[in-house]
Amino acid sequence: MTVSRRTLGWLALAVSLLAAPRLGAEPPKFTGKQWRVHQGKWKFEDGELVCLGEGRSSLIYRRGFRARDLELSVQVKFLGPDSSAGLVFRGAGKSYYRDITFYQFEWYTRGSHHGRRLSLMRKTPRWKQIVKPIVRDPPMDRWITFRVRARGPLIECFIDDEKVFSRRDRAFLREGSVGLHVFQPRAVRFRRPVVRALGER
Repeated sequence: MTVSRRTLGWLALAVSLLAAPRLGAEPPKFTGKQWRVHQGKWKFEDGELVCLGEGRSSLIYRRGFRARDLELSVQVKFLGPDSSAGLVFRGAGKSYYRDITFYQFEWYTRGSHHGRRLSLMRKTPRWKQIVKPIVRDPPMDRWITFRVRARGPLIECFIDDEKVFSRRDRAFLREGSVGLHVFQPRAVRFRRPVVRALGER
């Protein structure tokens, strides 16, 4: 059976409309049913997530999600100096200080520890830079989008629509946990998490 180009065009349009978000659809929210606190003090508040920043390292994971190839994004609002926000992925291990390993895309605000540093790192469990960090001030008191896409050895990192890093690295070519990490004793807010596995090419 042959199918005309016009028919194929209509089919493609129908598929795209079905896959598009519905008008008026609720944005994704943070809930305790979907996210598990591993370390530190976190608060779920009206669909947003607040890291209260009362310890040095705070870590939270998406429940039941493990993937090698994935896309993870979240909106972040820095509330002041001496704070940070990081997306972690391909994570493994139980003890943060002894055996947990993962990749992390992170940004520090101005402050006493790694001030103004935007970077992509491996925790092995020691920290290692795998890109040359960018030194610049993140915006304060407004939402910005962090996004990371990992497919095989290729890791791409974005702030809003700007690609800031593209790096190939084979250290953790595995399925693993994804989550958020905050280092610094200051509060930072998160909203609209999107976590999805990427299919095989």
